[in-house]
Amino acid sequence: MRTGIAECYANLECKVVDRKLVAKYNFFILEVVKAWIDPRWKRPWTIHHQGEGVFAVPGRTIKLPSPKTSFLTK
Repeated sequence: MRTGIAECYANLECKVVDRKLVAKYNFFILEVVKAWIDPRWKRPWTIHHQGEGVFAVPGRTIKLPSPKTSFLTK
């Protein structure tokens, strides 16, 4: 039986392998233990968050208003 979100092209099952940065940055290190794709999607349209309101989609980049969230600017 397949698990995950039915509307998604791909689903990843992960386990937490490192929690050292959680207290300071709310950041977990994960290891992918299983992955699924939906073979009905021949050319999925994806969007990739690059941080601070910047997103990339196939062929172009989109910038949206967003508060600064970078660890490096604090």
